Amino acid sequence: MKMNTISKIVLALSLFFIISVAIVRCGGSGGVGMMTAIPSIVGTFGLPVTFATHTALVSYGFSFGPSDGQFGATPVSGKTYTFYGSAGSTASCVGTPSVNGEFSFIGTLDHVTGSDGCTRLFGPGDGPAGWTFDKDYAAGGQVVSFASGTTTGWLIPFHGEFHWINPGTVSGKCAVGNTGSEVPCFYGAIGLAVSIDNAKTFKVVGQILQPSQPISVFTGGGTNMTVGYGSLVIADANGRHLDNPPANPGSAYFYLFYTDLLPGLPGVCATRACIGVARAPYSDVVAAALSGDPHKVATVFHKYDGAMPDPWTQPATSDTPDQSGTAGKYAPLWTDDAGASPSVIYDSAFDVYLAVYQPSSGIRVRASSDLIHWSGPIGTYSETGRSLFYPTLMGETGDPTTGGQMPRVYISSFPTGSFPNYSTSVFESVPLTLSTIP
Repeated sequence: MKMNTISKIVLALSLFFIISVAIVRCGGSGGVGMMTAIPSIVGTFGLPVTFATHTALVSYGFSFGPSDGQFGATPVSGKTYTFYGSAGSTASCVGTPSVNGEFSFIGTLDHVTGSDGCTRLFGPGDGPAGWTFDKDYAAGGQVVSFASGTTTGWLIPFHGEFHWINPGTVSGKCAVGNTGSEVPCFYGAIGLAVSIDNAKTFKVVGQILQPSQPISVFTGGGTNMTVGYGSLVIADANGRHLDNPPANPGSAYFYLFYTDLLPGLPGVCATRACIGVARAPYSDVVAAALSGDPHKVATVFHKYDGAMPDPWTQPATSDTPDQSGTAGKYAPLWTDDAGASPSVIYDSAFDVYLAVYQPSSGIRVRASSDLIHWSGPIGTYSETGRSLFYPTLMGETGDPTTGGQMPRVYISSFPTGSFPNYSTSVFESVPLTLSTIP
């Protein structure tokens, strides 16, 4: 049967509509004109399992944490892992007593079993001489391996802070959102630590991310500026997954996820912190980390801003040791929901990326195929009468940075209003079961 002209036009428009619903045009992940599908999956959170109690962690020599923030892991053998996270030590800590910073602890994906010597790996002020991004706090973050020629090692993007006294409160501290709790006032940054001795020791080599607003906007006031703990993913220029180490390091990138705040952005991000991404060539990151030059470290990453002709030109830091300069601006990856502490991994079972983050309450997860375009929330988790902090995604495949059918989300759970009193906390693991939408 022959089609008349009107029928052909109707059919063409119908096909265009169907295709448009299923895909979005990629406007800045590196592929001009690419068509990127938004994953059609759903996540179902299971019942929480106690990963560690505060009482058990105290017996290993910790006064708070681990982990006071997001954390990372390296596989040891069988089902055993070494975990790396932020903590404070007590006088009974056998390695480095009565300090705070980055510590390692051991266990399985189900339970913590020890402190791995209770020895601090790095801490406040361990950054390069003259740099202040980690002056008052340094710890936490994901752990990612790298290889360059004959050199292999591990990277930790970590949370650094510069503190001040708030003249507007009796305590001199700043409020934590609407929780009723207070913490030291801080301007956050993401630093980078490197190990080339199989993750036994780490050296802080510099700052890789600074908020879009300079430190002068916040110091002396009552508002914190957090950027999270840093989450690294390895992919190509179009955001497609690559193995680690990549077969061709010259075409690979490290993507870094963080939280930022820049007034006047679209949606909820006009007044609240949202999630952004920066990236840097894989080989350049490794070279900078091993160079001994903090300025190379400070200039290796660039923030994503899809409104620019080249969306990867915004400097990730101001490259000023005292953070007095202004870094490049960021573009939020979604604007319908604020969020802190993003943790991102690749899921091999569904060939997607997963991002778990902390909105105003509870925990949410989204999915992406290219690290730029993200689905709406595919799963939400909360606990009645409790506040949840620092969600960390971890794969159950033997590689903590790669998920399968049921990755884990780790959280620190506090009775509402008790944060940051760690004596009331429970360190939990919650399974996330993924499935396709019929």
